[in-house]
Amino acid sequence: MNQIGVGLLGFGTVGSGVFHALRSQEDVIFRRTGTSLKVRTVLVQNHEKKRIPDVRSILTTDFSDVLKTDIQVVVEAMGGVEPALTYVKQAMEMGLHIVTANKELVAKHGVELERTARRKGVQFLCEASVGGGIPVLGTLLHFLKSNRIYRISGILNGTTNYILSRMSDEGDSFEQVLEEARRQGYAEADPTADIDGFDAAYKLSILGRIAFEADVPVSNIRREGIRDVTALELNLARRLGYTIKLLAVGEQYGENGPITLGVEPTLLSITHPLASVHGIYNAIHLEGDVVQDLTLVGQGAGDLPTSSAILEDLCNLFVLSPPKRSLSREPLLLPEEQRGGVRFVCLEPSQTSEDLNANELRQRLQSIGLPVEDTVVSPEGGAAFIIHRWHPSFPSVLVAELGWDISRMTIRPVHGAKRVY
Repeated sequence: MNQIGVGLLGFGTVGSGVFHALRSQEDVIFRRTGTSLKVRTVLVQNHEKKRIPDVRSILTTDFSDVLKTDIQVVVEAMGGVEPALTYVKQAMEMGLHIVTANKELVAKHGVELERTARRKGVQFLCEASVGGGIPVLGTLLHFLKSNRIYRISGILNGTTNYILSRMSDEGDSFEQVLEEARRQGYAEADPTADIDGFDAAYKLSILGRIAFEADVPVSNIRREGIRDVTALELNLARRLGYTIKLLAVGEQYGENGPITLGVEPTLLSITHPLASVHGIYNAIHLEGDVVQDLTLVGQGAGDLPTSSAILEDLCNLFVLSPPKRSLSREPLLLPEEQRGGVRFVCLEPSQTSEDLNANELRQRLQSIGLPVEDTVVSPEGGAAFIIHRWHPSFPSVLVAELGWDISRMTIRPVHGAKRVY
């Protein structure tokens, strides 16, 4: 029997989930891989905290004790950058494989850690860092080798997807639904990382690096959260045949062409595969030149889905060869002013001086040269429309030509328009 010793860093939601999952799945893993995975040491901050007896006997608060144990792989489940970065680098220098669920660590230092892993002849696996139990990194690395991926679009944060789903279904405000999400345990006491798009940006950085073979720092990813999304614009978008999601989108324009990466509230046609993904679920839609399009849906967080991804990485360490895909070029980022495309515009006038219907509004906008598609007018005092061939000058034209006292103008991208190659 091939026994593999595991050092586990952290025993919170993810760490404890991995420990229990390794025990409950021990027979399945051995039957399918011929390998027995044994946790031999667990690093924690507080040795005195109440634990089950099987864990207490292998606890330590000193990372050097982990390195002295008979282990071949370290599972990092601490979160954050430090001390996780220092510990992971030290472990690789000792010849140990690394499996991690730490999206921030992988997004900010993944390139450096992958290079260290290659130099030391070990593996650095991070399936659980994107999409929880959804096997998207493995799909990109092992099952789409022959494809040029030109677009990734994903719902990568369950908290924001839950909030927007509830706002759309119930018509409640952002603040009301956020408080409900906290009560349900779907949002942290400080939800900044989720609702301001940081969490999704970390994950998009990792996806973009693998799909486009170019490292785009997190700081270069366009990011906007959902704090300013209103029930009115959700309602108007739905009447136009769209839903609004916090969408992470990465695109490459032609082989070795410019790249865009962004996270922002985005309109999706109700026929798009991601539009029907509600609640806390995550989903990633991949588009390639051979496979065409592929959608993966599942639970993006939680102890069991995340543990599943970590266990799969542990099993694959000694079954699959390390992927050969690596960074091949410096990224060329598409300038913001060249984004163009299709936009949703929602206007909330302080007061409407005239009673326009949707057809009259569309005709008026078209008469001033704006390429408007659909329009909708709300009885509550708002209007929205879809504009093609977007240009940054359009907002000033709207304000000048409509003559409304506009209290709020919201502009959102529309994703999924047909792309011509």
